[in-house]
Amino acid sequence: MFPVLFRIGNIPIDTYYVTWFVALSLALRLSVRRMDLYGIDDDEGRRIIGWGFLGMLFGARASEYVWNFSIYWNDFSLIFDLNRGGLSEKSAILGAMIVTFALCRRSKVSFFSLCEVVVIPAFLAIALGRWGCFFAGCCTGIESASPMALHFSYDKPLAARHATQIYYSFSAALILFSLLFIEKWSIRRGRGQLPPRPILTPLGLILYSIMRIAVDPLRLNHDSFLYSNFALAAMIPFEAAWFLSSWSVFRKKITAL
Repeated sequence: MFPVLFRIGNIPIDTYYVTWFVALSLALRLSVRRMDLYGIDDDEGRRIIGWGFLGMLFGARASEYVWNFSIYWNDFSLIFDLNRGGLSEKSAILGAMIVTFALCRRSKVSFFSLCEVVVIPAFLAIALGRWGCFFAGCCTGIESASPMALHFSYDKPLAARHATQIYYSFSAALILFSLLFIEKWSIRRGRGQLPPRPILTPLGLILYSIMRIAVDPLRLNHDSFLYSNFALAAMIPFEAAWFLSSWSVFRKKITAL
């Protein structure tokens, strides 16, 4: 799709890395600006988010090494070859959550409050970053005659396929604005006070799972997502129970105001 922008040594820096770098940078910036809203200490919050960012990067790359373990075992030099494989969104989220949970346990920062801070920026990162996947031609979909299908440069003439990268992007943007609306609405109904329990986080997890379960079957090699999507589907009832419990407490609070 798009050419390499420039090189650092032998590493090509293309639109994929640049787009994701910009998306993640904006998400980090937004997360820092939201910490005061949830009463998180600025210095402590920045430290945890910074380490959580590194955990996210490690998790995003780790799945590539796990799924293709034999290849990297036979040639360790390939571990540092960023042109081989990519970044996994699901394992990135898991990596970030594990690191931030561990650090929150050792500090006075509430893990759930921090989740409420970063859930909206996370969808901003997905909405913007997925365009990097589109420009690079990765994470693409199966061939289709759908009016929404697009022709990619590596396809045969007249062939078209689902632009699943754009589906992810627009879905994440829709979720982003929905969560922003709910946050502003809940603060207004709470007369300037936040809900006593997390609402955005369980709802965001539910909507993310639905997005992946709906779009992943349209991707090439969609069979590789079977187990992870099964795990996402299995977690939805627990996330729904979490959301409904938090919402019930919030309703009682605003009724008492």
